[in-house]
Amino acid sequence: MKTTVVVMALSMIASPAAAIQVPQTRQDFVKAVAAGARATKMETFTVTRSFEGVFRLLEKKTSACLDVEVRRSGFVGNQMEVSSSDYNPTLRRVGRNKAEFALQVVHRPRGVGHSPPPGGLYIMAADLRPLPGNRTEVVLYQPTIGFKNITKSIKLWVSGDDADCPKMK
Repeated sequence: MKTTVVVMALSMIASPAAAIQVPQTRQDFVKAVAAGARATKMETFTVTRSFEGVFRLLEKKTSACLDVEVRRSGFVGNQMEVSSSDYNPTLRRVGRNKAEFALQVVHRPRGVGHSPPPGGLYIMAADLRPLPGNRTEVVLYQPTIGFKNITKSIKLWVSGDDADCPKMK
């Protein structure tokens, strides 16, 4: 399952030591991705939209589309197994000229070996800041495995497209 691969990849961000460390804060996650953590990338782009417009549409779409719980069930052998993923987006202003987005996920049952932070594992983040000429800079911190549908939706939203919600898995 793609989600499991991403969790494992993100769990390896901090160090190759025997004890796998998982970023416990948004700041730790951003720092790890910016430093070139495995299975992640940082992408910077500019959209021709006002900071306020980008923030308002992102606020609307993240709460409606990304604040969801996905439940799954199926037979493994002759036994029914149930699992879920609870996605938790946050978007907040940091002063007048910056906003921060983060997306976390809580997997149930929880994977073995990692201690997720409150709110779940960090799987994505973005920094937004206004630029002259009614433009906005977006720095996106993202996994390279899985979650492409979420990344695509976020890029459409910040560009001003009131696109549909991504299919969450």
